[in-house]
Amino acid sequence: MTNNRLRCLIISISIGLIVLFIVGAIIYLARQSERKTIDYDACPRPTQFATDYDFDYTKKNNEYRNTNSSIDYFRLSLSWSPTFCKAQANAKNLFQCQHSFGFIVHGLWPSTFKKGSSLHSHNSHPRNCRDEKPMPIEIIRKYFCMMPSENLMQGEWEKHGTCYWGKPEEYFEQIKSLHSKINMPNDIHEILNGESSSKRASIRQSFLKLNPELKSEHIDINIGNKGKTLKEIGFCYDRSFNHIACNQNM
Repeated sequence: MTNNRLRCLIISISIGLIVLFIVGAIIYLARQSERKTIDYDACPRPTQFATDYDFDYTKKNNEYRNTNSSIDYFRLSLSWSPTFCKAQANAKNLFQCQHSFGFIVHGLWPSTFKKGSSLHSHNSHPRNCRDEKPMPIEIIRKYFCMMPSENLMQGEWEKHGTCYWGKPEEYFEQIKSLHSKINMPNDIHEILNGESSSKRASIRQSFLKLNPELKSEHIDINIGNKGKTLKEIGFCYDRSFNHIACNQNM
């Protein structure tokens, strides 16, 4: 009888320890997941963030305000960082260009369809709907991996985010949600430096292979320099943030 009781006690203690281990592991993994979501510790950040990143469209050449256009779709634009940096005279002073970023988020843009047969320009889209104060540096730090520039983040929030979202956190969370669902190819450098007769087609295929939910028309690729230089890649969404064809909206 004593041996049975001892055996039961040992089994109970063992089960208790296993349960505690499992619960502890779940809590640890949950906290790790939350930490990664909030901090993005895998990417570089400046040792000192800028403090003068406010945006005022009235002081920018070629900027305008448009609060009258409808919002028919959204465009997530990803910039190819090497091309951007190559074109900047002050690239060595830009944090983005001091590190090996590939695609970065340029912005998420509320946009309007073409109306009838009228010409459709960039001025047709909603823009600079509200003048906002500089967002807290905590928001800059939280999403810096996606958009490694304080000025870029503040500018995109004011130029585009204010036309649909109430707070910068809502804007950048929507960007993060869409961006996180796109698997990025690792062979873009190889394609651009290779002998492919159509770099646009090769880049498109790389994205399609890694993202089976995408269709060819969901991806808009902006290439310049006679098809040699990748500038940006756009993904288009309806008002429920489901993929739609980009070409019909250009």
